[in-house]
Amino acid sequence: MKKNLLFEDILRTVSRYFVIIIIAVVLIICCSGIRFIKSGEQAIILRFGKIVGDTPDEQIHDAGVLFAFPYIIDEVITVPTGSIHEFTVNTHYTEGEMTTYDRNGYVITGDDNIAILSASVKYTISDPVAYALSVKDPQYIINAAVSNSMINVAAGYAVDDLLTTGKDAYTKSVLEMSQNKLDANGIGVKISHLELTRVSMPEEVRDMYELVNSTNIQASTRIEQARQYYETRIPGAEAEADALIAEARANYSNFTAAANSDLYEFYGVLDEYNANPEVVRIRLYSNAITNILRKIGTVRVVDDSDSLIIIN
Repeated sequence: MKKNLLFEDILRTVSRYFVIIIIAVVLIICCSGIRFIKSGEQAIILRFGKIVGDTPDEQIHDAGVLFAFPYIIDEVITVPTGSIHEFTVNTHYTEGEMTTYDRNGYVITGDDNIAILSASVKYTISDPVAYALSVKDPQYIINAAVSNSMINVAAGYAVDDLLTTGKDAYTKSVLEMSQNKLDANGIGVKISHLELTRVSMPEEVRDMYELVNSTNIQASTRIEQARQYYETRIPGAEAEADALIAEARANYSNFTAAANSDLYEFYGVLDEYNANPEVVRIRLYSNAITNILRKIGTVRVVDDSDSLIIIN
C-alpha cells in the first residue's frame, strides 16, 4: 500500500513538472515570433518560405518591435540597410614578380600593355527584399561584377593614361559598368564608392616604366615652360613691332607731307620764274642772303679802303 502511494506521488510530481515544461515550451515558441529590429536594419518575414506582403511597404519592416508567428511558421530575416559595406577587389593585383601569367592577376590595356591594380568598393543595400532572397553571397557577385568591368574598361585605355591622368575616368567607367551588371542581376545593392587603391606595372618592368614616366614628366615640364615663355615673349614682341610700325607710318606721313609741301612750293616758284625770271632770281637771292645773315649773327662792314670784314 505504501509503495502504491509513493508511486502515485512520484507520478503526480512528474506530471506537474512535465506540464510546466510543456507550458514553458509553448510560451517560448509563441514568443519566438517577437523580434526587435535594430536601428539601421530592416526586416522581411517569410511565412512557410514565402514573403509576407504584396507591396514593398507591406514586405519591408523598419526598426522597432516586430510581431510574427513562431519560428516554425515565420522566418524573420534582418538586412543591414543602414550600413556601408566595404571590401577590396584584388583579382587583378599581383604581389611580387609574375611567375606565370595564367595564375596572376592583371589587366591588358588598349595598347597591349599589362597593368596590375586593386580597388576598394563600398556599397549599400538598396532593395532589402532582393538582397535577402536573390543571392546567398552578394559580395561574391559584386566582386565578380567589378573584376569583369575592370578588364573590359581597361581595354579602352592606354597604360600611361590608366596609371596617370585617366585614372579617375577609368574608375568612373568601372563603377557605372559594375552597377549596370548588378542591376541586371537584381541583387538589390548600390555601389556608393569605388577607388583604385593600387595601380602599377608588374614588378619586372616597374623600374623601367617609372624611368620612362619620369622622363615624360620632365619633357612635359620643359614643354610647358617653353609654352609659358612663348606666351610671355610673343605678345611683348608683337606690341613692340606694332609700336615700330605705327612710328614708321607716322614718320612716313610727316616726311611725305613735308616733301609734298616743298614740291608744291618749288612748282609755284618755277611757274613764277618762267613768267618773270629776273624778278624771281633777285627775290630768291635776297631771301637766301637774309636767311644766311639771320643765322650768322652780327655783321660789321668797314670802309671800302679797309679790306677786312668781321662777321660774328
